[in-house]
Amino acid sequence: MDTFGKNPRMAVIDKISSDLAYVKGKLYRIDQNGDKKELTVHPFLDFWARPNPLYEFTASALWKLQSDYLLLKGEGYFIIERYDNGYPAELWPVPTHWVQMTPYQGFPYYRIRAADGGVMDVPIDDVFVMKDLNPLDPYRRGLGQAEPLADEVEIDEYAAKFQKKFFFNDAMPGAIVVMPGADDKQQERFLAKWKERFRGHQNSHGIATIGGPKDTQASVVKLSDNMKDLDMINGRAFTRDAVLEHFGVPREIMGITQNSNRATAEAARYIYATNVLTPRLANRQDAINLQLLSAYGDDLVWEYDDIIPKDKEFEKMVAFDGWNNGVITKNEAREKLDMEKTEKGDIFKMNFADLYIGEDEDPVELSSAAENLQYSDASDPIEADRNDIEVSLGDELIGSTQDEEKILKRAAEIKEQRIKAAGMGLNHARQTQTRKFEIATTKYFRSQADQIQGALIGNKKAEGSVWDAIGMTQEEFLRLSEQQQSQLTMQFVNGLLDWKTQEGILESILTPLWAETYDKGVKEVVSSYRLNAIQQPSLTSVARLRGGQRVTRVTQTTKDNIRRIVADGLTQGKGKQELTEDIMIEMNTSAARARIIAAQECNTSLLAGNFDMARQGGFSTKTWHVTNLGKARDTHQALNGKTVPITEPFVTIKGNKLMMPCDPDCSVAEETVNCHCFLTYS
Repeated sequence: MDTFGKNPRMAVIDKISSDLAYVKGKLYRIDQNGDKKELTVHPFLDFWARPNPLYEFTASALWKLQSDYLLLKGEGYFIIERYDNGYPAELWPVPTHWVQMTPYQGFPYYRIRAADGGVMDVPIDDVFVMKDLNPLDPYRRGLGQAEPLADEVEIDEYAAKFQKKFFFNDAMPGAIVVMPGADDKQQERFLAKWKERFRGHQNSHGIATIGGPKDTQASVVKLSDNMKDLDMINGRAFTRDAVLEHFGVPREIMGITQNSNRATAEAARYIYATNVLTPRLANRQDAINLQLLSAYGDDLVWEYDDIIPKDKEFEKMVAFDGWNNGVITKNEAREKLDMEKTEKGDIFKMNFADLYIGEDEDPVELSSAAENLQYSDASDPIEADRNDIEVSLGDELIGSTQDEEKILKRAAEIKEQRIKAAGMGLNHARQTQTRKFEIATTKYFRSQADQIQGALIGNKKAEGSVWDAIGMTQEEFLRLSEQQQSQLTMQFVNGLLDWKTQEGILESILTPLWAETYDKGVKEVVSSYRLNAIQQPSLTSVARLRGGQRVTRVTQTTKDNIRRIVADGLTQGKGKQELTEDIMIEMNTSAARARIIAAQECNTSLLAGNFDMARQGGFSTKTWHVTNLGKARDTHQALNGKTVPITEPFVTIKGNKLMMPCDPDCSVAEETVNCHCFLTYS
């Protein structure tokens, strides 16, 4: 207890207790069905907000003190003052050393001796107690987590006092010189000469020489140990890390940022909240519900808020995927994005003609009905001639103006159904395959980030260091020409990884997915147009999709991003640590980039298979369709509904030529990236 206020190694206890003291919670009432309802007005909440009349004994201060006692001594006590009705009114902290005796059979009291010497026996029900049970004797006193650290903490304290003594004059000389036969004047003359040679900071740490018989060998005698020889700095750092390890607290939580970056800092917060704070909160929560809240009835429960940090990227992915796939409502998605709910946000989304349904409607039933539309017997093939459609008109003859209008209307309905069915089938395949591409590319980028981090912080075994390429000052870098700066930073980037190997890895990951998705596009045409008797094409070469070119562009983009960060950092005078953090921040934002790449690769291979099958199936024309006119780019809106020969390209208003949406042969990114258009064939 005494060491807690003197030794900095005990600061970790103050950190844990402070973080626990400010965690918020909620009071719930449990009904007969087990449902919880939050209460915002209740006598317990008034007591919780002000548990003691003294201004310094705030709720957070009391719970921090309770946690300090638990960590140091393994037990903490409050005396509970109650109203006449038995409700808790006040909490009074009791230092653990005041508790002289704990309850036992025949003595249901805590014997407490106050600072003034007064002794009182307090009933069990009037004492709030939390205890870390001692395995040797769980029925008596607790065992504090800090107690096993006594030796380590004392070693650190002695080291600090030794260092202090080094600068403190306690009349202890550094050495004693024995001068046989010398009188006082000779000794004073020797000391005066010694001070003249070695006194003052300019003469510190000098070397003294003395004479001796000619026949003796020269020798060096060490008079005292210095701080470097004693290795005090590393010794105290080791003790610090041992204390943190004992409590399970990552170094970043205590502000130690050596060899730390954003990724390790986020991991540290997660580990700290999950392994250190949450179990202690759960223990305190149980004690509050059992010893304090039970006075108000059995239908109340106190719960602390979840303090484990959320993975924002994961929550964002769940929100968008859940909403787009009709799994969660719009408001549920907004909640995951930390956005306010909207008045009409309790709706699901169906990815069929942007159909929105109410929360009380069955999305499975409506989705199944929409899915079965493409297999409906009432839907004739899109290429059916309007004169082949039979319309029942009673006794009236086919050919009148009224009949012609009905025939045209029926043909338009069938065509619209076929277009929707084709778009829906492709969209279903797109969702499934995009997810596979996203998982694969995300894993690739994470692995790449780990390798780059290893090269940056020196975990990667190699000759020399990657930092050798840019070992210069800010002034030296600014004196270089723009071309020299570019060459220097690119040399640094090329030293991080074997980028050619990285291209090969990415291509090997994507190749089976390209083939699988290409086959999905083929099967969509076979299913929609009943082409089972026609031989289906397969993706026999990645060159068909220009996959190698896009893989190279992905790698080049990564290199350019890192080169830009390094160039900007050197221009601003950033050091190795800051540059490492900036690069890893860029690498750790790969989730969004993986989604974009996944969507592009999926669309390209899916629509390529779709188009190749239609061309092999003997269709003569193709028609461009936009999935969502409101979101489509202007060049594609202008193509919506346009029909051209299947061997001819579509020409956009900007003059770009596309054989199909996401055409791999088109090098204009604004025409192909994030495109969700599709084709139908006649």
